[in-house]
Amino acid sequence: MDLYLIANIFTLVCALIGFIWGGILFLHPRKALYAQMITLALGCIAFGRLFNVIRLLTGGSITERFQLGFFGMVGSLMFFISSNYGAIDSLIDDGTKKFKKYRAISIIAPCVAIILYLVLFIAAGEPKLWKILGGILTAFIVFSSYFHLKHIVFPDVEFGIVKFLRPFNAVALLYDIAILVECSAMGRENNKVMIVSTFITGVFTALLMPMVVRGVRKWYQ
Repeated sequence: MDLYLIANIFTLVCALIGFIWGGILFLHPRKALYAQMITLALGCIAFGRLFNVIRLLTGGSITERFQLGFFGMVGSLMFFISSNYGAIDSLIDDGTKKFKKYRAISIIAPCVAIILYLVLFIAAGEPKLWKILGGILTAFIVFSSYFHLKHIVFPDVEFGIVKFLRPFNAVALLYDIAILVECSAMGRENNKVMIVSTFITGVFTALLMPMVVRGVRKWYQ
């Protein structure tokens, strides 16, 4: 069996387990909105990988043209952004000057994402389609990574929200980088990098829900 197919199956299983786990714990009224958003993010990852697996099993290619599996990556980032910005950021950052330096530090992550895009997609001479797809993915990663890094470096508040969710945000930030590298490898049809980056993405995907469960439990203790 093709190793890239195995890597996608591995990531699919990790995302599906996390989605089911999160669904049982959090997809109920009056449960933590943050955790609900992350559960839906894992659902998006599972959807994208399921499409890839079916496509590969039926002899199709996921590198020659646009594939629906790409929406799984984008969807996960949209829910990451929604969870951090909509559910947490307004609680910890009042917009005053005393937190200005943390906002400045947080800009490092989007800058790194843009640099990676320029190196991996533009300088590497990716096909036009993948330059566009990589650009779309990078745009979402710019916002997602900003809040992930911000909630890693931001000082804690009295409810312990930041402290307990730092491990999740660290893993999610690494996930952002991994899917951008994988997307670049797909555009160049670099099979070795595709396999390695997808397995790494799977590992980070497997860690997302445990980090959220642990953080939310400590948060509500």
